[in-house]
Amino acid sequence: MNTIPRHLSLVPACPYALAISQAVAEVEKRLQGRTARGAHPYASAFMRHYCGTRTIKADQLRRVMPEYSPGDRTAPPARDYLAALDTLIATRGERCPTPLSQDTGTRLFPLTASRLTERQEKRITLRHGRENNREAREREQKRRRYRNRLAQAALELAFHTPHTAGRWYARWQAQDVYESDMQSLVMVWLRRFVSCRHIDPWEWRDEPLWRVMLDIRILSGERSAFSRVTDRFALPVLLTCQP
Repeated sequence: MNTIPRHLSLVPACPYALAISQAVAEVEKRLQGRTARGAHPYASAFMRHYCGTRTIKADQLRRVMPEYSPGDRTAPPARDYLAALDTLIATRGERCPTPLSQDTGTRLFPLTASRLTERQEKRITLRHGRENNREAREREQKRRRYRNRLAQAALELAFHTPHTAGRWYARWQAQDVYESDMQSLVMVWLRRFVSCRHIDPWEWRDEPLWRVMLDIRILSGERSAFSRVTDRFALPVLLTCQP
């Protein structure tokens, strides 16, 4: 059987990776053989392979977990750090419970940390995408509702003459319709009346709509009764009488 010489064998780039892989293989082999695992099997096996000793000392724990402070009476005891380290190794870096810091989890499992970061970035991207899609749908719905209101305003204006347009303006000035759009409707609507075709819309270019409607009412009041009757012929027919 061919064997790879030691000087040509692959060495994990992470200094902890070899000890972690050896600890995981050892614990899993114990589980298959139903051997007693002990209190913190993954952490104990890792420290043994990494430090080369069965006795775990404070300075060895600090080599792996710099946040461990044996001289601080208010700090968690060593067993809490070993329990957290055991969970970290057992979950292959997926869980990094306290009192371990996230830096320790990233240092021992850099690939897992990068995958978690990638997942988080994907989740953020997906969430932003969903939010952008929702906002786009809301904007489109808002535009559609506005177009419908504007179309309704144009439809109602079509059944008014210059003499009755004041009632239309009184109704729609309180609606959520831009005054510039309403004024455009009025300018187009005026051209259908013969009596108003002489009016130049540019005369009202800088005038507010209320002033335009006031001028239209004044002009309609100055027209003869015949002109008013003529204006009614420009209205669309609502009903068709069948013989």
